[in-house]
Amino acid sequence: MRNLIPLLILSSLMTGCADQTPFQVLQGIMGYQPPPEETTVGEELKLEFKRCEKIDRNRNCAQIAYDMVRTVKGLEPRKVPKGVVIILEGDVKMDDPSPASDSPPGYKEN
Repeated sequence: MRNLIPLLILSSLMTGCADQTPFQVLQGIMGYQPPPEETTVGEELKLEFKRCEKIDRNRNCAQIAYDMVRTVKGLEPRKVPKGVVIILEGDVKMDDPSPASDSPPGYKEN
C-alpha cells in the first residue's frame, strides 16, 4: 500500500504531461529554468541605448551602451573613432545630397 501512493502520484504526473518527455517533467518538478536566448551585439546595443534614454535623454547613451555591451559580451576595447554619429529615429526619408554639399544625407539646414 505504501508503494501504491507514490506510484499513483507519479503516473498522474506522467499522464497529465503526456506531450512532454519524462525528462522534461522531472526538470519542471525540480525547478529547472532554461537559459536565456543569446542576443546579437546589435540587439544588445539597441536595448542598452533605449534603456539609457529612458533614464535620462541628456546622457551620452551611445557611449554608455557601447561600453556596457562591450563589457557584457567580453569584447576587446577599441579606440572610439573620431567624427560625428547621427542617430535617426523613426521613418526618415533619405534625400540624395547634391555633389557640392558636404552635409550628410537627410540633413536639412534650418
